[in-house]
Amino acid sequence: MPIETIILFITVDLMFCLTPGPATMVTVSHALPKGPAGGMRGALGPMVGINVGNFIWYGLTAFGLIALIQTVPAAYSILRWIGVAYLAWMGFRMFRQAASKLDAQPVNSAHFTKGFLNGLAVHMSNPKALLFYTAFIPPFIDPNSPLLMQFAILAGLTVITETIGLSFYAALASKARNLGNADQAQPVFQKIASAVLIGAALILAWWNLADSSMLSVFNLTKGAIA
Repeated sequence: MPIETIILFITVDLMFCLTPGPATMVTVSHALPKGPAGGMRGALGPMVGINVGNFIWYGLTAFGLIALIQTVPAAYSILRWIGVAYLAWMGFRMFRQAASKLDAQPVNSAHFTKGFLNGLAVHMSNPKALLFYTAFIPPFIDPNSPLLMQFAILAGLTVITETIGLSFYAALASKARNLGNADQAQPVFQKIASAVLIGAALILAWWNLADSSMLSVFNLTKGAIA
């Protein structure tokens, strides 16, 4: 996998992870309790559960996309453009939406097993997760290179970015006085994330246009019209 693809993936995925969603909220709720039951120790359970959920989603996405690439290459090309549109849409959506209030989350008593199950359940039951993985992953996959290795690399990178994002908010949540500052910083995070996502969509669109397989799809379309 080219290094520029890896760098772009890490940057974009980290922006997603630093923008609060259901996974962030469940982690924060387990980091809020005072004493040894909360803090980073309390957040460990949901963080592990969320990362296990990531591996499950990657597995489901990998085998689905591999089958799609092998049977209908043109459909995969279309899916890559859907991924570009998805990134652009998420960027504009983040720019317009209001920031989530971290200090408004309910406090859960910390227990690793409970946190693990909560994190896994939230991540697997999120109705946007399927759309995220099926639209977000394809633009970073080269169908002419070993597919399983590429999915394994992206899954490993997601563990890193997910852990960084969740650890950041768990550290803030472990210090209740900092939650207000975190809420004030959310609009800035969202503006930065939106700019990165829109920029990534433009880069991926350029890659798609430069890809010979993408150009062949356009040529086939023009030939059919003619």
